Amino acid sequence: MDLTLSPAGEALRREALDWLEAWIAANPGDGPDPRLDLDLRRHYQRDAYDAGWLLPAAPVGHGGREVDAEVELWIKLDFARRGAPKLPNVQGPGVVAQALFGFGTPEQREFVRPVSRGDVWWCLGMSEPEAGSDLASLRTRAKEGADGSFVIDGQKVWTSHARESEHCLLFARTGEPDSGHRGITAFVVPMSTAGITVRKIEKIGVEDEEFCEVFFDGVVVPATAMLGPLNGGWKVAMSSLSHERDMVWIMNLVEIEEALGTIRSELERAPRPALALELGVLEADADSIWLSGLRGLAARLDGKPDHETTLLKLFSTETAQRAFLLAARSCGPDAAILAGSPQHSAGVAAGEIEALGATIYGGTSEVQRNIIGERVLGLPR
Repeated sequence: MDLTLSPAGEALRREALDWLEAWIAANPGDGPDPRLDLDLRRHYQRDAYDAGWLLPAAPVGHGGREVDAEVELWIKLDFARRGAPKLPNVQGPGVVAQALFGFGTPEQREFVRPVSRGDVWWCLGMSEPEAGSDLASLRTRAKEGADGSFVIDGQKVWTSHARESEHCLLFARTGEPDSGHRGITAFVVPMSTAGITVRKIEKIGVEDEEFCEVFFDGVVVPATAMLGPLNGGWKVAMSSLSHERDMVWIMNLVEIEEALGTIRSELERAPRPALALELGVLEADADSIWLSGLRGLAARLDGKPDHETTLLKLFSTETAQRAFLLAARSCGPDAAILAGSPQHSAGVAAGEIEALGATIYGGTSEVQRNIIGERVLGLPR
Protein backbone atom coordinates (compact mmCIF):
# COMPACT_ATOMS: atom_id res chain seq x y z
CA MET A 1 0.00 0.00 0.00
CA ASP A 2 1.30 3.45 -0.91
CA LEU A 3 1.54 5.46 2.34
CA THR A 4 1.38 8.79 0.51
CA LEU A 5 -1.82 10.46 -0.62
CA SER A 6 -2.53 11.66 -4.12
CA PRO A 7 -2.10 15.43 -4.69
CA ALA A 8 -5.88 15.84 -4.53
CA GLY A 9 -6.06 13.80 -1.33
CA GLU A 10 -3.20 15.73 0.23
CA ALA A 11 -4.95 19.00 -0.63
CA LEU A 12 -8.12 17.84 1.15
CA ARG A 13 -6.08 16.76 4.15
CA ARG A 14 -4.37 20.16 4.28
CA GLU A 15 -7.70 21.97 3.91
CA ALA A 16 -9.15 20.00 6.82
CA LEU A 17 -6.17 20.70 9.09
CA ASP A 18 -6.17 24.39 8.14
CA TRP A 19 -9.84 24.56 9.13
CA LEU A 20 -9.12 22.92 12.49
CA GLU A 21 -6.13 25.17 13.20
CA ALA A 22 -8.25 28.25 12.50
CA TRP A 23 -11.11 26.94 14.62
CA ILE A 24 -8.85 26.19 17.62
CA ALA A 25 -7.23 29.63 17.34
CA ALA A 26 -10.65 31.28 17.39
CA ASN A 27 -12.03 29.07 20.18
CA PRO A 28 -9.43 28.61 22.95
CA GLY A 29 -11.96 27.45 25.53
CA ASP A 30 -12.00 27.99 29.27
CA GLY A 31 -9.68 26.37 31.79
CA PRO A 32 -6.44 24.40 31.41
CA ASP A 33 -8.09 21.29 29.94
CA PRO A 34 -10.42 21.89 26.94
CA ARG A 35 -11.62 18.28 27.24
CA LEU A 36 -13.76 19.42 30.17
CA ASP A 37 -15.28 22.47 28.45
CA LEU A 38 -18.65 21.07 27.41
CA ASP A 39 -19.83 24.24 25.67
CA LEU A 40 -16.63 24.30 23.59
CA ARG A 41 -17.07 20.66 22.60
CA ARG A 42 -20.71 21.17 21.61
CA HIS A 43 -19.70 24.22 19.56
CA TYR A 44 -16.94 22.24 17.84
CA GLN A 45 -19.28 19.38 16.88
CA ARG A 46 -21.79 21.75 15.30
CA ASP A 47 -19.13 23.71 13.43
CA ALA A 48 -17.29 20.61 12.24
CA TYR A 49 -20.54 19.11 10.98
CA ASP A 50 -21.53 22.29 9.17
CA ALA A 51 -18.05 22.61 7.62
CA GLY A 52 -18.06 18.98 6.47
CA TRP A 53 -15.16 17.74 8.59
CA LEU A 54 -17.00 15.86 11.34
CA LEU A 55 -17.62 12.77 9.19
CA PRO A 56 -15.34 13.39 6.20
CA ALA A 57 -16.58 10.44 4.13
CA ALA A 58 -20.26 11.36 4.56
CA PRO A 59 -22.13 13.19 1.78
CA VAL A 60 -21.82 16.95 1.43
CA GLY A 61 -24.46 18.60 3.61
CA HIS A 62 -24.49 15.66 6.00
CA GLY A 63 -21.33 16.38 7.97
CA GLY A 64 -18.86 15.30 5.30
CA ARG A 65 -17.06 16.01 2.04
CA GLU A 66 -17.38 12.55 0.41
CA VAL A 67 -13.64 11.95 0.74
CA ASP A 68 -12.36 8.42 0.19
CA ALA A 69 -11.48 6.09 3.07
CA GLU A 70 -7.73 6.69 2.86
CA VAL A 71 -8.05 10.48 3.04
CA GLU A 72 -10.55 10.13 5.89
CA LEU A 73 -8.08 8.02 7.89
CA TRP A 74 -5.37 10.68 7.59
CA ILE A 75 -7.80 13.46 8.52
CA LYS A 76 -8.92 11.56 11.63
CA LEU A 77 -5.29 11.05 12.66
CA ASP A 78 -4.40 14.70 12.03
CA PHE A 79 -7.38 15.92 14.04
CA ALA A 80 -6.58 13.60 16.94
CA ARG A 81 -2.92 14.63 16.99
CA ARG A 82 -3.79 18.32 16.81
CA GLY A 83 -6.14 18.00 19.77
CA ALA A 84 -9.56 18.45 18.20
CA PRO A 85 -12.10 18.64 21.04
CA LYS A 86 -13.58 15.31 22.04
CA LEU A 87 -17.18 14.97 20.92
CA PRO A 88 -19.44 15.29 23.96
CA ASN A 89 -21.82 12.51 22.88
CA VAL A 90 -19.41 10.51 20.76
CA GLN A 91 -21.71 7.51 20.25
CA GLY A 92 -24.22 9.81 18.53
CA PRO A 93 -22.46 10.43 15.20
CA GLY A 94 -20.15 7.42 15.59
CA VAL A 95 -22.74 4.68 16.16
CA VAL A 96 -26.34 5.85 16.55
CA ALA A 97 -26.52 7.98 13.40
CA GLN A 98 -24.94 5.17 11.36
CA ALA A 99 -27.50 2.66 12.66
CA LEU A 100 -30.41 5.00 11.99
CA PHE A 101 -29.19 5.79 8.48
CA GLY A 102 -28.46 2.16 7.60
CA PHE A 103 -31.52 0.46 9.08
CA GLY A 104 -34.08 3.12 9.98
CA THR A 105 -37.47 3.87 8.56
CA PRO A 106 -37.92 7.29 6.89
CA GLU A 107 -39.29 8.58 10.20
CA GLN A 108 -36.32 7.21 12.16
CA ARG A 109 -33.86 8.70 9.67
CA GLU A 110 -35.15 12.15 10.55
CA PHE A 111 -32.99 11.85 13.68
CA VAL A 112 -29.72 11.36 11.74
CA ARG A 113 -28.85 15.03 11.25
CA PRO A 114 -29.60 16.26 14.80
CA VAL A 115 -27.80 13.25 16.30
CA SER A 116 -24.72 13.74 14.09
CA ARG A 117 -24.64 17.48 14.68
CA GLY A 118 -25.04 17.03 18.43
CA ASP A 119 -28.34 18.92 18.64
CA VAL A 120 -29.76 15.95 20.57
CA TRP A 121 -28.01 13.25 22.58
CA TRP A 122 -28.66 9.52 22.46
CA CYS A 123 -27.34 6.70 24.62
CA LEU A 124 -26.55 3.09 23.75
CA GLY A 125 -28.30 0.29 25.64
CA MET A 126 -25.77 -2.49 25.17
CA SER A 127 -23.72 -3.51 28.23
CA GLU A 128 -25.44 -5.43 31.02
CA PRO A 129 -24.56 -6.82 34.46
CA GLU A 130 -22.98 -10.29 34.19
CA ALA A 131 -22.72 -9.87 30.42
CA GLY A 132 -20.51 -6.77 30.36
CA SER A 133 -19.61 -5.86 26.81
CA ASP A 134 -20.51 -9.33 25.47
CA LEU A 135 -23.58 -8.27 23.51
CA ALA A 136 -24.52 -11.82 22.56
CA SER A 137 -25.08 -12.63 26.26
CA LEU A 138 -27.59 -9.85 26.97
CA ARG A 139 -30.69 -10.75 28.96
CA THR A 140 -32.86 -7.63 28.78
CA ARG A 141 -36.10 -8.99 27.37
CA ALA A 142 -38.52 -7.47 24.86
CA LYS A 143 -41.71 -9.54 24.81
CA GLU A 144 -44.04 -9.02 21.87
CA GLY A 145 -47.70 -8.45 22.67
CA ALA A 146 -50.81 -9.37 20.72
CA ASP A 147 -51.08 -5.85 19.33
CA GLY A 148 -47.49 -5.91 18.01
CA SER A 149 -46.09 -3.73 20.79
CA PHE A 150 -43.18 -4.86 22.98
CA VAL A 151 -42.80 -4.89 26.77
CA ILE A 152 -39.18 -4.42 27.85
CA ASP A 153 -37.75 -5.59 31.16
CA GLY A 154 -34.11 -5.64 32.19
CA GLN A 155 -31.09 -3.55 33.09
CA LYS A 156 -28.24 -1.83 31.25
CA VAL A 157 -25.01 -0.64 32.85
CA TRP A 158 -22.12 1.70 31.96
CA THR A 159 -24.59 3.60 29.77
CA SER A 160 -22.86 6.84 28.82
CA HIS A 161 -24.94 10.05 29.08
CA ALA A 162 -28.19 8.24 29.85
CA ARG A 163 -29.43 11.14 32.03
CA GLU A 164 -28.87 13.72 29.27
CA SER A 165 -30.12 11.61 26.36
CA GLU A 166 -33.48 11.98 24.65
CA HIS A 167 -33.50 8.47 23.20
CA CYS A 168 -31.79 5.13 23.71
CA LEU A 169 -30.69 2.80 20.94
CA LEU A 170 -31.59 -0.31 22.91
CA PHE A 171 -30.66 -3.92 22.19
CA ALA A 172 -32.93 -6.51 23.77
CA ARG A 173 -33.55 -10.22 23.50
CA THR A 174 -36.60 -11.15 21.44
CA GLY A 175 -35.55 -14.73 20.72
CA GLU A 176 -35.18 -17.65 23.11
CA PRO A 177 -32.92 -17.18 26.16
CA ASP A 178 -30.16 -19.26 24.54
CA SER A 179 -30.48 -17.69 21.07
CA GLY A 180 -27.22 -15.72 21.42
CA HIS A 181 -26.60 -13.14 18.72
CA ARG A 182 -29.43 -14.55 16.59
CA GLY A 183 -32.21 -13.47 18.98
CA ILE A 184 -31.46 -9.76 19.49
CA THR A 185 -33.54 -6.84 18.22
CA ALA A 186 -32.69 -3.13 18.19
CA PHE A 187 -35.23 -0.55 19.39
CA VAL A 188 -35.49 3.23 19.40
CA VAL A 189 -36.76 4.05 22.91
CA PRO A 190 -37.53 7.58 24.18
CA MET A 191 -35.89 7.99 27.59
CA SER A 192 -39.07 9.68 28.85
CA THR A 193 -41.05 6.44 28.45
CA ALA A 194 -42.79 5.23 31.62
CA GLY A 195 -40.91 2.50 33.43
CA ILE A 196 -37.36 3.75 32.77
CA THR A 197 -35.18 4.59 35.78
CA VAL A 198 -31.67 6.06 35.44
CA ARG A 199 -29.01 6.08 38.16
CA LYS A 200 -25.63 7.75 37.89
CA ILE A 201 -22.47 5.66 38.52
CA GLU A 202 -19.69 7.52 40.31
CA LYS A 203 -16.23 7.14 38.76
CA ILE A 204 -12.69 8.39 39.17
CA GLY A 205 -10.66 10.29 36.60
CA VAL A 206 -10.67 13.73 35.02
CA GLU A 207 -12.92 12.95 32.05
CA ASP A 208 -16.44 14.32 32.37
CA GLU A 209 -18.23 11.49 30.58
CA GLU A 210 -20.99 10.20 32.84
CA PHE A 211 -21.85 6.52 33.25
CA CYS A 212 -25.27 5.32 34.37
CA GLU A 213 -27.35 2.27 35.16
CA VAL A 214 -30.66 2.13 33.31
CA PHE A 215 -33.56 -0.03 34.51
CA PHE A 216 -36.47 -1.05 32.28
CA ASP A 217 -39.56 -2.14 34.20
CA GLY A 218 -42.51 -2.95 31.96
CA VAL A 219 -41.50 -0.36 29.36
CA VAL A 220 -43.97 -0.48 26.46
CA VAL A 221 -42.90 0.55 22.94
CA PRO A 222 -44.81 0.18 19.66
CA ALA A 223 -43.73 -2.07 16.82
CA THR A 224 -42.56 1.04 14.98
CA ALA A 225 -39.82 1.38 17.62
CA MET A 226 -37.95 -1.54 16.05
CA LEU A 227 -34.79 -0.53 14.19
CA GLY A 228 -34.27 -3.10 11.50
CA PRO A 229 -36.01 -6.49 11.41
CA LEU A 230 -37.10 -8.65 14.33
CA ASN A 231 -34.10 -10.61 15.65
CA GLY A 232 -31.84 -8.58 13.36
CA GLY A 233 -30.21 -6.49 16.09
CA TRP A 234 -26.82 -8.17 15.88
CA LYS A 235 -26.38 -6.95 12.30
CA VAL A 236 -27.47 -3.45 13.31
CA ALA A 237 -24.89 -3.42 16.11
CA MET A 238 -21.99 -4.84 14.12
CA SER A 239 -22.61 -2.62 11.11
CA SER A 240 -22.95 0.60 13.12
CA LEU A 241 -20.03 -0.16 15.44
CA SER A 242 -17.78 -0.80 12.45
CA HIS A 243 -18.02 2.89 11.52
CA GLU A 244 -16.03 3.88 14.61
CA ARG A 245 -13.43 1.11 14.39
CA ASP A 246 -10.67 3.36 13.04
CA MET A 247 -11.37 6.16 15.52
CA VAL A 248 -10.85 3.79 18.47
CA TRP A 249 -7.32 2.76 17.61
CA ILE A 250 -6.40 6.22 16.31
CA MET A 251 -7.34 7.85 19.62
CA ASN A 252 -5.41 5.17 21.50
CA LEU A 253 -2.40 5.69 19.22
CA VAL A 254 -2.39 9.43 19.93
CA GLU A 255 -2.59 8.76 23.69
CA ILE A 256 0.35 6.36 23.35
CA GLU A 257 2.36 8.96 21.41
CA GLU A 258 1.74 11.54 24.14
CA ALA A 259 2.90 9.11 26.84
CA LEU A 260 6.01 8.23 24.82
CA GLY A 261 6.80 11.93 24.44
CA THR A 262 6.72 12.34 28.21
CA ILE A 263 9.00 9.33 28.66
CA ARG A 264 11.54 10.65 26.13
CA SER A 265 11.65 14.02 27.89
CA GLU A 266 12.23 12.40 31.26
CA LEU A 267 14.93 10.07 29.97
CA GLU A 268 16.73 12.97 28.31
CA ARG A 269 16.73 14.74 31.66
CA ALA A 270 17.73 11.64 33.65
CA PRO A 271 18.97 8.75 31.43
CA ARG A 272 18.05 5.24 32.60
CA PRO A 273 19.08 2.48 30.16
CA ALA A 274 16.57 -0.09 31.43
CA LEU A 275 13.65 2.28 30.89
CA ALA A 276 15.07 3.31 27.51
CA LEU A 277 14.88 -0.33 26.44
CA GLU A 278 11.22 -0.51 27.43
CA LEU A 279 10.62 2.76 25.57
CA GLY A 280 12.07 1.22 22.41
CA VAL A 281 9.67 -1.71 22.65
CA LEU A 282 6.71 0.64 23.05
CA GLU A 283 7.84 2.77 20.11
CA ALA A 284 7.93 -0.36 17.95
CA ASP A 285 4.44 -1.28 19.18
CA ALA A 286 3.16 2.19 18.29
CA ASP A 287 4.53 1.80 14.76
CA SER A 288 2.88 -1.62 14.56
CA ILE A 289 -0.49 -0.14 15.51
CA TRP A 290 -0.28 2.46 12.74
CA LEU A 291 0.89 -0.02 10.10
CA SER A 292 -1.75 -2.58 11.13
CA GLY A 293 -4.40 0.12 10.79
CA LEU A 294 -3.18 0.82 7.27
CA ARG A 295 -3.24 -2.89 6.45
CA GLY A 296 -6.82 -3.06 7.67
CA LEU A 297 -7.76 -0.13 5.46
CA ALA A 298 -6.02 -1.72 2.47
CA ALA A 299 -7.98 -4.94 3.04
CA ARG A 300 -11.28 -3.04 3.13
CA LEU A 301 -10.41 -1.14 -0.05
CA ASP A 302 -9.69 -4.50 -1.74
CA GLY A 303 -13.00 -5.92 -0.52
CA LYS A 304 -11.26 -8.38 1.81
CA PRO A 305 -11.97 -9.12 5.51
CA ASP A 306 -10.38 -6.53 7.80
CA HIS A 307 -8.90 -8.75 10.52
CA GLU A 308 -6.28 -6.18 11.51
CA THR A 309 -8.74 -3.64 12.89
CA THR A 310 -10.41 -6.39 14.92
CA LEU A 311 -7.08 -6.93 16.69
CA LEU A 312 -6.30 -3.24 17.17
CA LYS A 313 -8.81 -2.48 19.91
CA LEU A 314 -7.12 -5.07 22.11
CA PHE A 315 -3.54 -4.23 21.10
CA SER A 316 -3.88 -0.44 21.22
CA THR A 317 -5.63 -0.24 24.60
CA GLU A 318 -3.19 -2.60 26.30
CA THR A 319 -0.23 -0.77 24.73
CA ALA A 320 -1.64 2.52 26.05
CA GLN A 321 -1.83 1.02 29.50
CA ARG A 322 1.82 -0.06 29.36
CA ALA A 323 2.88 3.33 27.94
CA PHE A 324 1.32 5.31 30.79
CA LEU A 325 2.69 2.92 33.39
CA LEU A 326 6.17 3.49 32.00
CA ALA A 327 5.52 7.24 31.89
CA ALA A 328 4.61 7.13 35.57
CA ARG A 329 7.79 5.22 36.41
CA SER A 330 9.93 7.62 34.40
CA CYS A 331 8.37 10.70 36.06
CA GLY A 332 8.56 9.33 39.58
CA PRO A 333 6.48 11.08 42.27
CA ASP A 334 5.47 13.86 39.87
CA ALA A 335 3.24 11.35 38.07
CA ALA A 336 0.86 11.36 41.03
CA ILE A 337 -0.03 15.01 40.41
CA LEU A 338 -3.45 15.26 38.77
CA ALA A 339 -3.18 18.98 38.12
CA GLY A 340 -1.00 21.98 38.82
CA SER A 341 2.34 20.67 37.57
CA PRO A 342 3.65 22.86 34.70
CA GLN A 343 5.53 19.90 33.28
CA HIS A 344 3.00 17.08 33.48
CA SER A 345 -0.33 18.74 34.31
CA ALA A 346 -2.98 16.01 34.40
CA GLY A 347 -1.40 13.97 31.62
CA VAL A 348 0.28 11.03 33.31
CA ALA A 349 -2.06 10.37 36.22
CA ALA A 350 -5.18 10.95 34.14
CA GLY A 351 -3.73 8.88 31.31
CA GLU A 352 -3.13 5.94 33.64
CA ILE A 353 -6.73 6.04 34.84
CA GLU A 354 -8.23 6.38 31.37
CA ALA A 355 -5.97 3.67 29.93
CA LEU A 356 -7.31 1.25 32.51
CA GLY A 357 -10.86 2.10 31.47
CA ALA A 358 -10.03 1.78 27.77
CA THR A 359 -9.38 -1.96 28.18
CA ILE A 360 -12.95 -2.31 29.50
CA TYR A 361 -15.28 -0.02 27.56
CA GLY A 362 -16.24 -0.87 23.99
CA GLY A 363 -15.44 -4.53 24.62
CA THR A 364 -13.21 -5.78 27.42
CA SER A 365 -9.85 -7.32 26.59
CA GLU A 366 -11.22 -10.71 27.64
CA VAL A 367 -14.21 -10.41 25.31
CA GLN A 368 -11.96 -9.14 22.51
CA ARG A 369 -9.73 -12.19 22.87
CA ASN A 370 -12.77 -14.45 22.58
CA ILE A 371 -13.95 -12.60 19.46
CA ILE A 372 -10.50 -12.85 17.88
CA GLY A 373 -10.20 -16.53 18.76
CA GLU A 374 -13.62 -17.52 17.52
CA ARG A 375 -14.31 -15.13 14.62
CA VAL A 376 -10.81 -14.44 13.27
CA LEU A 377 -8.85 -17.60 14.08
CA GLY A 378 -11.82 -19.98 13.90
CA LEU A 379 -11.07 -21.62 17.25
CA PRO A 380 -13.83 -23.64 18.98
CA ARG A 381 -15.75 -22.11 21.86
